[in-house]
Amino acid sequence: MTTYRQQQGFTLIEMLVVVMIVATISAMSVLAINQAFGRRYVAEADRLLIWLQQLSENAALQGSAYGVISDEMESGSQLRAVIYYRNRWVAVTAPAPFPLSDDAVLNWLVAFDEDEQLLPQQQEDSSLANSGELDEDKLLLPEIAFLPDGYIEPQGTIELSFTNSEETFVYRWGGEDQIDSTLFLARESGAP
Repeated sequence: MTTYRQQQGFTLIEMLVVVMIVATISAMSVLAINQAFGRRYVAEADRLLIWLQQLSENAALQGSAYGVISDEMESGSQLRAVIYYRNRWVAVTAPAPFPLSDDAVLNWLVAFDEDEQLLPQQQEDSSLANSGELDEDKLLLPEIAFLPDGYIEPQGTIELSFTNSEETFVYRWGGEDQIDSTLFLARESGAP
């Protein structure tokens, strides 16, 4: 008569199978988290493109030049829209300012001449200048302007990168080889 002893633990093979299952699930979750961060950056770049295109459409529909200025605030940086009204740039509330995430870095690579303003701002013979409300230091000067005829001035590019990503999002418009000034987005890999 043979007697069987009851097993009182796990075999080595059972332990190895459990370890392999846990390692596989961990690797898949790390990959999913990295992809989620990548999608977040792509989504922010797409939202910025939509915001810039909205400014271009507003300029064409309203027949006024719209510009973009960078605004550093305590809560972070943001982009604000300005409009050329009565010979000066004035901040507008619509469209709403575009908030940049904390790890976003925006580089303006535009050919801008300091001596030549985009659209000249009237500083003399103005009721604001005579009343003392207009201060030259407080004049809003946009980085780029969307003109009513569909052009974007000055020529150049905008680079949006993130400190936690090697990918750079490049916004281009105009140029000598392009007929119109349509704004488009390109993705480039590499160190920001």
